[in-house]
Amino acid sequence: MQEGKQFTPITVGIMGGSASGKTTFANALSEALADLSPVVLNQDSYFSDWSEYSEAERERVITANHPDAVLWDALLTDIKKLRARDAINFPTVGTRAAQRRDEKTSVQPSDVVIVEGHLIFWSEDLRDLMDIKLFLDVDAHERVLRRMLRDVAQRGGDLEWAINWYRRDVLPNFPVYTEPCKQYADIVIPFQDENPVALHTLIAAIRARIQEGIPSP
Repeated sequence: MQEGKQFTPITVGIMGGSASGKTTFANALSEALADLSPVVLNQDSYFSDWSEYSEAERERVITANHPDAVLWDALLTDIKKLRARDAINFPTVGTRAAQRRDEKTSVQPSDVVIVEGHLIFWSEDLRDLMDIKLFLDVDAHERVLRRMLRDVAQRGGDLEWAINWYRRDVLPNFPVYTEPCKQYADIVIPFQDENPVALHTLIAAIRARIQEGIPSP
């Protein structure tokens, strides 16, 4: 990119089903572009705390796989700020992190903004802010096995609870709100195993775009 020339940061969206490897892929991309200090936003950081409901009602309506779980206005606002090269602050009001009173942090803008989550392409407004949209395609059985290993073996959760939550929230919502969004992806990446070819191709494309100073649409 020519010195002194400003362009809208490149925004990369990474979507896929639960346990499809979105965070793994986003982290690998971020590490490969470390010299650019990319920003990585996780959709889960914008999950509602459901504090407007009573405890009894909350148990009935709470979800992590329906679009109602995401504070879309806050997520859109933060991405727009980053694309305008303004800093954003965490945690976002109305989220679980804010409810826990997690330490406040500031995220500075970058030439590359990576957004990952299993619902991000559901929002047309959010899709319109993305320059590159990726969908990680993984066999359903593999995703279930990964999720159980993650929730139980890695996080010390209860297997019965994990299975019941999967049946209650993931199974009914995935085919309605996540899987159909594959149609919006620019690139569908098989991610049953690591896919270094796809990763390196994406890295080269991002670097070339920055070098050429191509503005976002």
